[in-house]
Amino acid sequence: MKPSIEKISNKPEFGWRIQSYHQCEPRFDWHYHFEYELVLHRHLSAKKFVGDYIGPIEHNDLSLYGPKLPHATTFENDPSNADNDIYIIWFSQAWIAQLIETLPELSNIQLILDKSIQGIEFSEQLGQEVFLLLKDHLDFSPAVGVAHVIEVLVKLSEAKQIKRLNSYSQRKIEESDKALKLVGKISHFIEKNYRNEIKLEDLCVQIHVSKSTVSRIFERHFLNSFSVHLNEYRLGKACEYLVNSEKSIAVIADLVGFNNLSNFNRQFKAKKQMSPKQFRLLFAQ
Repeated sequence: MKPSIEKISNKPEFGWRIQSYHQCEPRFDWHYHFEYELVLHRHLSAKKFVGDYIGPIEHNDLSLYGPKLPHATTFENDPSNADNDIYIIWFSQAWIAQLIETLPELSNIQLILDKSIQGIEFSEQLGQEVFLLLKDHLDFSPAVGVAHVIEVLVKLSEAKQIKRLNSYSQRKIEESDKALKLVGKISHFIEKNYRNEIKLEDLCVQIHVSKSTVSRIFERHFLNSFSVHLNEYRLGKACEYLVNSEKSIAVIADLVGFNNLSNFNRQFKAKKQMSPKQFRLLFAQ
């Protein structure tokens, strides 16, 4: 199932909006939008899907999703989830860019927005702080509302504890042209060769760079070692096939570079907390 596009507003110059929902019904809505989304889940035990990431949602789960990042939530319709609440802030790329340009003191917000391309999860404590800022939003005047939105964004930018969610999208890099070119060459090599048995040494030979240099690039820009990143990339591609094709799981495993079906199933379950078959069934709803 391909993600649908969610239209946040009909206004041509949409800036920001706070929305809350109480006692939401369970449904799987795989979607993305062109705005940023900050979502706070309260009194909910569920799962969230962010790109290729699958993980738990618990009370005061706070996540930030960048533009075009597919995401969804699913949960059981049982008494423990009956009193759930969701608070969402949507804001446009143009609005936040203009705000930061007008108030350079807010420039650190851009750093957290760059990371949101992959989806970010914040601490439960910060979730509670954001709740206290948003819980009375229906009584806010526009001036008070925007002040609270800015305060929330400042808190996000100063967060010490964050978790990156989606693994295979590379974060925005502010670096020299030489470093950017190397990262581009690495990404291109993996994209073209992930189906084959490749090693770090093969990559070094291809891009004419030493093993130590490539290792540093992976630690700095991909946040993982070569082998871990390659494995995550392959599993991300497997997810694409499971959602967008009817190919058998065995064929998909082979297509993404796993020559052993048992190993593929084991690696997939370790990463997604479910089997490839269960993952496919979720997106078939």
